[in-house]
Amino acid sequence: MQKKSKSKERKVERNIEARSDGYSFRVRMKLGNTYINETFFSLDEARAYRDLLRAGKATDVVQEKVLRAKAEKKKATGTTIGGLFDMYLTEITPAKKGAKEEEYAIRRLQRFKDFANLPVYLADGDTIERLKRDLRADNLSNTTVRKYLMIVSSLFRVAITRRWCVGLQNPVKTVELPRPAKMRSRRFELDEWKYFRAELVKAQNPLILRFVEFLVETACRRGEVLRLCVKDIDLVARTAILHDTKNGEDRIIGLSSRAVEILESLLVVPSGGNVVPLRGKSTQRKVFQITESGLRFAFATAKEHAKSAYLSDCKMEGCEPRRDFLEDIRLHDCRREAVSRMFEKGLDVMEVSSMSGHRTLSMLRGYTALRASNLAKKLDRAS
Repeated sequence: MQKKSKSKERKVERNIEARSDGYSFRVRMKLGNTYINETFFSLDEARAYRDLLRAGKATDVVQEKVLRAKAEKKKATGTTIGGLFDMYLTEITPAKKGAKEEEYAIRRLQRFKDFANLPVYLADGDTIERLKRDLRADNLSNTTVRKYLMIVSSLFRVAITRRWCVGLQNPVKTVELPRPAKMRSRRFELDEWKYFRAELVKAQNPLILRFVEFLVETACRRGEVLRLCVKDIDLVARTAILHDTKNGEDRIIGLSSRAVEILESLLVVPSGGNVVPLRGKSTQRKVFQITESGLRFAFATAKEHAKSAYLSDCKMEGCEPRRDFLEDIRLHDCRREAVSRMFEKGLDVMEVSSMSGHRTLSMLRGYTALRASNLAKKLDRAS
């Protein structure tokens, strides 16, 4: 019987052979009394494995570190920025409060293919400058561009500290970030609030008006109010507990008379002060059963209808309408409106910060826009 001829394998370099199939590589070496015989589908993988084995048997500590770093870098040579972002989305983003917002930003960054497909070790300052130009060409503001670049910087920082890639540098540190925009100071003018509130009253979902008014009364973030459960409210003590807030701490807030009225319209309060949900549902029930998307849509719709009503009234009265009427008003501005009103009512910094949850004076300052006319009246009273 004729013996089959042994397939020939070509030596590529020390301890590595190219197999006869033409697309795989074999690592052959001896470590002590153990023979190593492993197959890989790429030369880079075979080299990395061989170098790791060599590093493991190195007796010199410095030589071992050099060999390990070399092997790790070879393994990561093919890792792209987009691939690194996938790891970041799996291991880092889910633990953050703003996980959804960060995931959206990362997915948007990954759509810039020249950036996302670039191997991480080729990323440098020029790479970040090109990304800045691409983001600006996508009609993003300086503030948003800065935010996205900070996410990229966080990606490289985590990759370095967690040793996802050895010898990696953070290219974002080598470029100048766009300057942040000026702090917003937008508040509702009195006539704007009147027209806007009138449209909220007409909204198909009556919870929208109560929700917006509750924001203005409490200075809470909308996410904190959306998570508010019946069990967290004590209408007798006029307090509410906000769990899992943005800064990671629970917060107890006081409730104004109007805030209590809003909650009483949603809850049944029998004698004894026990709060019972309408229709006998569990106290785990959310107070405001509104979706984030529904809230945004209702807010935008009410704003547009309020503008139309204002323009119609101006036309009937023969007066010139204001061009900035309800322009650039956002749902989050309700928080600034609330903080500013609290200061105008006479609450001090500590009292307002305990309501709003701001940890520093500078952060609180960004949500304060006192009306000069009110300050003038206060000066008269002081004199």
